[in-house]
Amino acid sequence: MLRAFLPAIAIALAALPALAEDEMSAWQFGGDVYVGGRNVLVAGDAVDDLFAVGQSVTASVEIGGSAHMAGQNVALKGRVGEDLYAAGQDVDVEAPVAGDVNIAGQNLKVTEPVSGDLRAAGQTVEITAPVAGNAILGGDQVEIDAVISGDVALNAQSVIWGDGARVDGTLHVYTDTPDSVDVPDRVAAADKVIVHETKAFDNLGAMPGAEGPSFWQSLRRWVGGVVVVGLLGTIFAAVAPDYLAGLRARALGRPVRTGIIGFVGLSALIGSVVLLAMTGFGILLIPLSIIAALLLGIAGYVIGTYAIGVWATGVAGRGAPASTGDRAIAAFIGAAIAALICLIPWIGWLAVMAIFLVGAGALVARLTRLERRAEPA
Repeated sequence: MLRAFLPAIAIALAALPALAEDEMSAWQFGGDVYVGGRNVLVAGDAVDDLFAVGQSVTASVEIGGSAHMAGQNVALKGRVGEDLYAAGQDVDVEAPVAGDVNIAGQNLKVTEPVSGDLRAAGQTVEITAPVAGNAILGGDQVEIDAVISGDVALNAQSVIWGDGARVDGTLHVYTDTPDSVDVPDRVAAADKVIVHETKAFDNLGAMPGAEGPSFWQSLRRWVGGVVVVGLLGTIFAAVAPDYLAGLRARALGRPVRTGIIGFVGLSALIGSVVLLAMTGFGILLIPLSIIAALLLGIAGYVIGTYAIGVWATGVAGRGAPASTGDRAIAAFIGAAIAALICLIPWIGWLAVMAIFLVGAGALVARLTRLERRAEPA
């Protein structure tokens, strides 16, 4: 499910240089809005696609396309015409969504209708509005008080069935204690309830409505990933060309050392989760550490792919990019090369890991001033 939220998390890269100076930075292109800051409030005229990241993110504007949101507190208050992707400590869906809803975090609430499928993973999940499609729900505590028209995959330590709860399709319950499963007849008939082992929740291919994507769906996702990464690299290059040039120079100049720095940086953020948990009160900060680690990893991937694109255009005889158009070409070429490398069996994921570690290392080295010498722009 994590891959569904990558576009929302990746957009934070575009705001990295601006967040150090401004409270909130926004950029609009072709009807799409890209915004980042500490307290983000998106309101006003309708937009096409929305990409927003911050500590507190609220969208009350009508969104004709898809919404991608990430932050500590995320609230959707404007109607979405397509899909919603959101991640945060608290995620509240308070407006209708015409497509699918994909949310992850600590406390998740859906209080307005979902016309497509619902995928939610969190500590607490509360569904009080109808879902027209299928639902995949995972959490410590799941509360359902609405009608779900499709099939449901449910993995939870405790389930609360409200008076308005009903599953019209098949209810798949994933648990290691099948004797504890208690589903009221008003929610689903006994012959519509199927119990599975918990480990089967990681592979839902056998559940109707959750089959693997077709070739054309996979191709569409692949192309979409290239477009998103290339666009993010282009935005970063347009907003802070010299900053990105320094990161690119570090990545290409000392890839091994930079990759090690990236590994240490990501390890520190991931390891901080354990240390915060040991302090007790630091548990409240764990979601921030997780989000920071994800941001660094995705930011590193975009930086790494841009560096690959610059290297490839250099090999082709174009030289270092000197204009926004040249940088855009490098960003999309790098994104396509990395996506192709990812398709290589067995070693593809190792190469992708190396790409985002090198990119993350360049960013960590710059932010921590590990290397003070000037880099060519």
